[in-house]
Amino acid sequence: MRLVVKGEKHIESEVNLKPDRKDHRGIGFVLQWGFLFGVMYLLGILIAGFLTGSEPELLYRSLKRGDAGVGLLMLLYSLAIACLFGLYGYASARRDGVRAGRQVLAVLPVTLLGTVIWTLTFTGRTGSVAEFPDMSWLPFTLFTYWATPLYEASRFYVDQGTPMKVAALVLSLLPGVSAVLGTWLHQAAAGNPRRLRRLLLPLAVLSVLTGGVALTLELLPKQRPFTPQSYPRVDGATAALPFGRLMLGELTGVNRGMAYESVHFNTTHEAYLNLIEREADLILVAGPSNEERQQAAAAGVELRLTPLGRDAFIFLVHRENGVDGVKAGDLRRIYSGEVTNWKELGGADEPITAFQREANSGSQTYMEKNVMKGLGMAEPPMDRKPSGMGGLIEAVADYRNARNALGYSFYYYASEMNRSENVKFLAVDGVQPSRDNIRSGAYPYTAVLYAVTRGDEPADSPAGRLLQWLQSEAGAQAVERGGFVPGTGTAAVEE
Repeated sequence: MRLVVKGEKHIESEVNLKPDRKDHRGIGFVLQWGFLFGVMYLLGILIAGFLTGSEPELLYRSLKRGDAGVGLLMLLYSLAIACLFGLYGYASARRDGVRAGRQVLAVLPVTLLGTVIWTLTFTGRTGSVAEFPDMSWLPFTLFTYWATPLYEASRFYVDQGTPMKVAALVLSLLPGVSAVLGTWLHQAAAGNPRRLRRLLLPLAVLSVLTGGVALTLELLPKQRPFTPQSYPRVDGATAALPFGRLMLGELTGVNRGMAYESVHFNTTHEAYLNLIEREADLILVAGPSNEERQQAAAAGVELRLTPLGRDAFIFLVHRENGVDGVKAGDLRRIYSGEVTNWKELGGADEPITAFQREANSGSQTYMEKNVMKGLGMAEPPMDRKPSGMGGLIEAVADYRNARNALGYSFYYYASEMNRSENVKFLAVDGVQPSRDNIRSGAYPYTAVLYAVTRGDEPADSPAGRLLQWLQSEAGAQAVERGGFVPGTGTAAVEE
C-alpha cells in the first residue's frame, strides 16, 4: 500500500471526493444488479417451464404417493427455488460486494411488478370472484410460472378463493426474498468458510430430511383396506364426486390429486346403467327413477339400496337478484309455466329464465318427483338445459342472466365443489339451506344418498367389503367429510 501526502488542503479534497464516487458506484450497482435479477427471474421461469411444462402435476402424480409425501415434495420444490435465487444473491455479493440493503432495491422492481399484477387482478371485476388460477388470473400465473407445480398441487388442499390468492401473492415474494438472504449470507459469513458452513447447515439438514422422508413414505407399503388395483369399480352422481374421491384416498392411501384424477362419475342415469350392465360394482346416487327400475327389472338385476346420508336440494339465483326466498308452491308455479315474472314474487319486473337439467339426471329426477310432485314441467328451450350441474350453475352465475336466472342443484356440490361467488341460495318456505337445517329436517327438500349394489353381490367381494365399511363408524365420518349429513333412519332396500 502506497500513501502519498501532498498537503493538508489536497488531502481534504480527496477525502471529500471519495463518498461521492462511492455513492455513484452504489446507484450503478443497484441498476446493474436490478437488471441482472430481472434476467435471472426470466431464466428461472424458462428453466421451470422446460422442466415442468409437460408435467405440471409432477408433485402429486404417483399412485404410491400420499398426502404427506405431496406436502414434503412441495416444500422441497420451494427450497430448490429459494436456493436458485439465493445462489444468485450470494454470487452478486461475492463478485461485486453488493450489500443486502442494495439487493433489496435491486429486486424491488420485479417483486413490485408481481404485486401490482396481483392487486389489479384481485380487485378487478372478474378476478375478485373467480377462483385461482382462473383465466382472469393468467397474467399473474404467467409471471409466476415457476410456481406452476405448486399451484397444481395446492389446489387440492387450499381453498381456491381468497386463501389461495393470498398464498400465491406470498409465494411470488420467494425469489426476491431468497436473493436478499443469499446476499446477507455472504455478508454474514465475512469470508469465513467455517461460519458459512455453520449458516448453511440448517438448510442442508432440512433439505436432506425432507427428501429422505418423502422417498421413504413413497417406498413403504401402505396399510390400507384396498390398493388402487383391488379397489372396486365405483360410479355415481356428479354431486357425490367429492365423497367418491375422499373414499378412494382413505381406503387406498393415494393423495388427493390422484384421487381427483382417478375418480370420474358418469351422472346418476349412466351410473345406474353401468351397474345394471355390470360395468360398475357400486354406485353412489339418489334413488332410481321409474325408467331405471324398469331397465333393472328387464335385465334381471335386483338393486340393493343402502342409505348413507342426506343432502339438500337447493334453488339458486344470481347474487344481484333482489329475491332472497320463495315458497314451495311458487317453485311449482314457475316450473309449470304459470309464473313467468319476478315481479310476481316481490322482485324486479323481469322475466324468469328457469333453467332445467336433462331427463334422468339425479337433480331432474328429484325435481320432478319431490318438488313438482307429479305436476308437469314446462318444456324449456334447449339453451335452458345446460349440460351437467356445473353448466347450470355457470349459466345462473353469468352476468347476462343477473336479473332473470333461476336454477337448482345439490347443496354440497353448489357450495363447495362448484362454488360461484356470483350466485346465492334461496330460502324455501322461510328456511335457508344449511347443514344444521338439513340435519334437523327443517329444510323442506333433502335427498338421500344411496350406495347401490346388485342384489347378488357377494359380501366378501371388493364391493361387498366397501359397502360394509360405508356402514361402519369410519364410513359415517367419511360420509360427513364428503359433504353429506350422515344417518337417515332407514335400512337397506331391495328393489
